Amino acid sequence: MTQVLTAPDQAVLETGPPRNAPRLRLLHPLVITPLVYLAGSLALHRRVLGSLSTATTGWTSSDSHLFVWWLNWLPWSLLNGQNPLLTTYQHFPVGVNSMWNTTAPVLAALLSPVTLTAGPVAAYNIGMILGPVVSGLALVLALRPYVHRWFPRAVAGVLYGFSPFIVAHSSVGHLNLVWAVLPPVLLWAVHAVFIRPGSQPWRTGALLGLAFAVQTGIYTQTVAFGAIVLVVVAAVLALRYPHRIARRACSITKAGVACIGLYVVLCAYPLYLLLAGPARPRAPIRDPVESGADAANLLVPTYLSRFQLRRTAGLAEQLNAHAGEQGGYIGLGLLVLLLVAVVTVRRSAVRITAAVGLVLVVLSLGVHLVVLDRNTGVPLPWQILGQVPLVSEAEAVRLQIFIALCVAVIVALWLDHLAEQGPNWWRWTATGATLVAAGTWLPSDAQQAVPATTPAFFVNAADYVPPSAVIETFPRISGRWVGGADPLLWQVVSGMAYRTTGGYFIGSDSTHDLLLEAPVNAYQVGAAEAAVGVSTPTDELAMAAAQEFRARGVTTVVIIDHPGVDFAQLAAWTNRVTGSKGERVADALVFRLVPA
Repeated sequence: MTQVLTAPDQAVLETGPPRNAPRLRLLHPLVITPLVYLAGSLALHRRVLGSLSTATTGWTSSDSHLFVWWLNWLPWSLLNGQNPLLTTYQHFPVGVNSMWNTTAPVLAALLSPVTLTAGPVAAYNIGMILGPVVSGLALVLALRPYVHRWFPRAVAGVLYGFSPFIVAHSSVGHLNLVWAVLPPVLLWAVHAVFIRPGSQPWRTGALLGLAFAVQTGIYTQTVAFGAIVLVVVAAVLALRYPHRIARRACSITKAGVACIGLYVVLCAYPLYLLLAGPARPRAPIRDPVESGADAANLLVPTYLSRFQLRRTAGLAEQLNAHAGEQGGYIGLGLLVLLLVAVVTVRRSAVRITAAVGLVLVVLSLGVHLVVLDRNTGVPLPWQILGQVPLVSEAEAVRLQIFIALCVAVIVALWLDHLAEQGPNWWRWTATGATLVAAGTWLPSDAQQAVPATTPAFFVNAADYVPPSAVIETFPRISGRWVGGADPLLWQVVSGMAYRTTGGYFIGSDSTHDLLLEAPVNAYQVGAAEAAVGVSTPTDELAMAAAQEFRARGVTTVVIIDHPGVDFAQLAAWTNRVTGSKGERVADALVFRLVPA
């Protein structure tokens, strides 16, 4: 990722803009660019703008409500003397280890002023809106050592901030992935560490370690991917410039030591929780065979792309995984543009970026080549990386954000190359064709919003239950994409007035090496039977449920009426388990466990 700077460009980088440059002209792109990005993000998320506190953006509610819970947990835990990285407010009494979950404490801290005033639902939506803006601006700034002109960098920022990857994860509410700031930071680090190392490698390495530490507080998978990408870049540069890299080995080593040293110091406790902390998973989280990208997605867009052709719409439905994980689309137009740039532009940065991007494409495909959801059985290099501890838990498909970065960087270098050609018909034609090709990444108007409604009981739950209450709810908390995590939202709205035995998380307990949600207990088994009115749960099941409740410290059961539920049978079953007739409070039936 390097280029040979012209003498004028190098002079500008070293001395800055001319002193007599108009102040308004200097400020103009710095103001306009983020405003344009913000306008684009507001348009993308327009369906939630009128209901920032009463709906969540994204067509699923499970992950969005989970993020709402964690955005609320950080400030609430700090204000109430709780551990922000360990909690028993889910999955009581075992608890949840936050470092194995998408807790995003850095984002929770940044958004806490919104959380504490407008509420965590509004904070989540604002975070989703700002994610593409911040990510795009990060690339604009990181490209400065490579591309001096603002326009090519601004176009690259749009491509990256609104790439198919970020749009795909926006559609399913993945707040931690739409804040894709680390990849641009690594682009800066490549220049500062490998290409033009300065006289302060310790300082540069420390800044990089700080960046990795911050990313640890956003999403740990991206930390692993960032380390992999740096190794790939170093290998490509060493192959291209072996003598130059050898001469800089001492400086690179110093930067690496400073990076790792500061990172370990800053993340000592999070790393302990990750590697040896309580309630961590003791078995593989996912099958690596299922975590790779579908190779066809490189040319086949999903419904989230505005320019999806009719003939490819059917193919998109055959892609591996759901659309929220299909963010690897590049398209024929941009692929042709990338090829032209590699062949015609005499800048090593273009070829090196293309080489890195190609390696990452192969790695993102996972352990086997999959085409239109058909596993060909062809082995791929991720099989080797899949043996590395912790990295093996990462989803190779999510390397696609770094591939999007490579595409955006090459487009910026290409546009910068065209700007050097002087005003002629070829320059204007090529620039227009480039913008048309870039336009194939324009997202469709498909971003949805899901109501974030809460039963009236939970709004004032603190008035009806003591602070030590442990509540079992029906419906239970689950990872079901729509509605499964609603009870987590209810707990947040209650002001964290109680703990719950349920939960949606990654973890374990004494009898399960891996949990992706709280295990279904005896009460919930009987409740599921009673709710459909098909059969009456046995006395043995009722006794087991009562014993389990007392063993887990449950004090209260709250059931909420909703369509399709035989509420009378459900209430009768809950009465048998708790020994309580139940009390109608607002729109809930509240059962307090009678002491044994």
